[in-house]
Amino acid sequence: MANLTTLSQSAFDAKKKEAIGNELMRKEITLSEFNVVDNNHIDIDGVKIEVTDKAFGKLLGRLRIPKAFAKRFSEGFGNDGLRQLITMMKSMKSSHNDQTVTLLVDPNTRKITDILPAGYAAISNESFIDFASRYIDQYNLGVTHMGSSQYGGTQINCISPNGIFHVPGMQNEVFHTGVTFRNTPTRGLEVSPYLSRLICTNGMTSTAFAENYGLHNLNDKNINEFNEHMIRMASTGFQPVGLADNIKKAHNTDASLAEMQKAASAIMSTDKAVDYDYIQRYIPVERALKAYSNLGAEPTTFTQAQMKNAKSGMSVWDVVNGMTNFASNDTRYNIDDSRMGNLMVTAGNILTKRQYDTEGVLDINPFANRGLLTEAEGARVRGEA
Repeated sequence: MANLTTLSQSAFDAKKKEAIGNELMRKEITLSEFNVVDNNHIDIDGVKIEVTDKAFGKLLGRLRIPKAFAKRFSEGFGNDGLRQLITMMKSMKSSHNDQTVTLLVDPNTRKITDILPAGYAAISNESFIDFASRYIDQYNLGVTHMGSSQYGGTQINCISPNGIFHVPGMQNEVFHTGVTFRNTPTRGLEVSPYLSRLICTNGMTSTAFAENYGLHNLNDKNINEFNEHMIRMASTGFQPVGLADNIKKAHNTDASLAEMQKAASAIMSTDKAVDYDYIQRYIPVERALKAYSNLGAEPTTFTQAQMKNAKSGMSVWDVVNGMTNFASNDTRYNIDDSRMGNLMVTAGNILTKRQYDTEGVLDINPFANRGLLTEAEGARVRGEA
């Protein structure tokens, strides 16, 4: 059984300082208060500020301009034509209802990284960590992972020292239960159950657990409701409802090639340096694809629906654990805790899917060697005899 380690106070303080340093600047502004210069810049009070592709796409969304249409318009009339279209749509919106938006700015690059509705990103990382710390102390939780990203998000994974959960009938499936506290500009502050598998310390959380709870500001009403939610979670040992059934189903269900590829892609997306061949030790997707090729069925020709119906030779549970094993234990690429935390969330979301891809696939075919009708019967059915 693997040893579970928690962060020291000095390590926690260092992570807190890093999270505060990654804080995005936030500015609320009305649509009429800025002008679009081009696809990559806006002008605020005579100051030209660069916007990322993501932020520009969000601006198009706020103005109800589909991205595909904007692309075609730009190809036909040039960037100046697109700028005029955006300016016209922005003026129309401003004249009817001068909408307020929240601009998120990376203080290091001075770029606008996102454009959100008013009131979003209201909880600073410092306030979030101080808020979470009170509950960590109150429930005697141990912090196992803590990380922040360049996009302003922070995540703290904690385990409860007395929270032990066994899956009946599965000897290796014993977990420390706990809590994940998460703060992101788009979703605000969230809390959800966190699991650490005792046999290998694989950590996992999910935004799809029924116990997931979020808030966008720290007013008295929200804090009181949050307190009640934490009391309810603690009363069940921070164990997600239906978790044992989920794990058993995942253990007994074949993962599809599509689910396997999604898992591999999620690992690859943690860092540009991650090598595709290296991750085969966690998600051996190439072996699965080759098995089909050896039978003369080339996966590159499969439709998306066929990829979901094609079994991978691994259970969903093995795929989930391949992801959490990489997220919790791999040190080859020195990936920050925030990205590894996001991978744990992706793994948890696969586990908690309402239906796995191959659940609806029925392997029984009584007509594999002979159809239901004889030739004569078929002719009668078709009105040919």
